Amino acid sequence: MFNLKENSIRRKTAELIKTLSKRQIPVKPVRRVAILNNPHSNLSFENLKYVQKSLNLSSSQFDIFTFKEKNDHYNELRGIVADKDVFSMFGKIKAPEILEFLDRSYDLLLDFTGMTNLYEKYLSLSIKASFRVGYFNEEELYDLILDIPKGDIKSFADETARYLKILGLLKNEEFN
Repeated sequence: MFNLKENSIRRKTAELIKTLSKRQIPVKPVRRVAILNNPHSNLSFENLKYVQKSLNLSSSQFDIFTFKEKNDHYNELRGIVADKDVFSMFGKIKAPEILEFLDRSYDLLLDFTGMTNLYEKYLSLSIKASFRVGYFNEEELYDLILDIPKGDIKSFADETARYLKILGLLKNEEFN
């Protein structure tokens, strides 16, 4: 069956991958973090606090975007929540709050989704982030790919913080 919405999103995703591959990563400290999440990612309030502590950042420096399927039951964290219905028949995002989220610039994207569908991939690519971290082994999407079991948020946070410090993108705690 021909699906106009998904074909449009596939085309836009391919364009975003090309744009992402041409960018340069600025070396500047992480101040603003976007988190892409879904109900299967294991991101609880407790795990979110752990991520914030690992990166030595306050909760006000994080924005959370959760993509879910219509039937998913999810105890949402603060932030934007969306499903496939936010996309028009032609693959355009209809919700102003999502467009506003995607219009912001972030120093870091933490993608906890594991990319289970085309919509998550498109949204991940649409987030304007200087440095991108994820689990899924798609080299064109991330600057840092962690070989950690999906849902192990604490190990994800610890490894992300370790590499960001090595790269000079996160201040060492003793210098704060």
